Amino acid sequence: MGIMWRAHDLRLRRDVAVKEIQPPFRADGADLEEARRRALREARSAGRLSHPAVISVHDLLEENGRLWIVMELLEALTLEETVGHLGHLPIHWTAWIGFQLLSGLRHAHGAGVLHRDINPGNILLTGDRVVLSDFGIAALGGDPAMSTTVPIGCAPAYVAPERLRGGRADPATDLWSFGASLYFAVEGRPPYPGSDTLTVLGRAMSGEPDPPVKAGPLRRVLEGLLRRDPAERLSAGRAARMLSEILRLEGVTVAPPSLPGQRFPPGAFTR
Repeated sequence: MGIMWRAHDLRLRRDVAVKEIQPPFRADGADLEEARRRALREARSAGRLSHPAVISVHDLLEENGRLWIVMELLEALTLEETVGHLGHLPIHWTAWIGFQLLSGLRHAHGAGVLHRDINPGNILLTGDRVVLSDFGIAALGGDPAMSTTVPIGCAPAYVAPERLRGGRADPATDLWSFGASLYFAVEGRPPYPGSDTLTVLGRAMSGEPDPPVKAGPLRRVLEGLLRRDPAERLSAGRAARMLSEILRLEGVTVAPPSLPGQRFPPGAFTR
C-alpha cells in the first residue's frame, strides 16, 4: 500500500516518517484517483485523533501525481514481529498492550473513526508506547466509504465474522479484531490458524476460534471479545476494566493515559 521513508522536517527540525502511497494498478494503468481517496481517508481519519496510542499524522502532500503522508517517526517493532521473535507474550505483557491499545481505540471510536483493519502487523510497540497505525481503510462516521466490502488486503483471521458475511463495520467489529490480535499475542498464533487463506476463511465463517490455552485470566476477556454475535460481545469499557483488574493482580499499576499537549522541538521557531 505504500513505501515508508525516514525524513527530516527542516522547518520544525524534527525527524518524521513519510509514507508514499502506491496506487493500485488496473488494466489501463495506475489508479491515481483510488490512491488519492485512500490517502485522504488515512490522513483525515488519523489526523482528527490525538492520543499516545494512535499514530500522529502531520500533513498530506501531492506533487507530480505522487501522494505523501507525513507522520511521526517511531522506532518500533510490530506486535507480529515481536511475537515472531519470542513465540508468544506473557499474560501481563499482553494485558498491558491491550489496555494501552484499547484506550486509543476508544478515543478513535469516540471521534467517529473506525479503523477496520486492526491486526498484529498494524500494532507498533516502542519502549513505552503501544501505537495503532495504518488507517488506510479507516472510515469516518457517515462516510459513504463505510461499505460492507472487506478490502482484499485485510487478514481474514482478524476480520469479525459478521464482516465476512457482508455486515457493515461498527465499533464491535473493531473490538473483535482487537481481541483476535490479543489472542495472537498470548497464544502465539491467530484464532483461526490455517495454511492458506481459503482454509482460514472457511473456519472463520462457520466455526468458533480454538479455545486459548496460554491466556490464564485473559481467557475471559478473549472469549468475550471473540463472541460471534456482536450484540453479546464485550463492550470497550467492560474490556478495559477487566484488563486493568488483570494487571492489578499481576502487580502492574496502570492509569488511563492522558491526552498529550502539542510539543514542538527545541528551536522550532528560530532560524
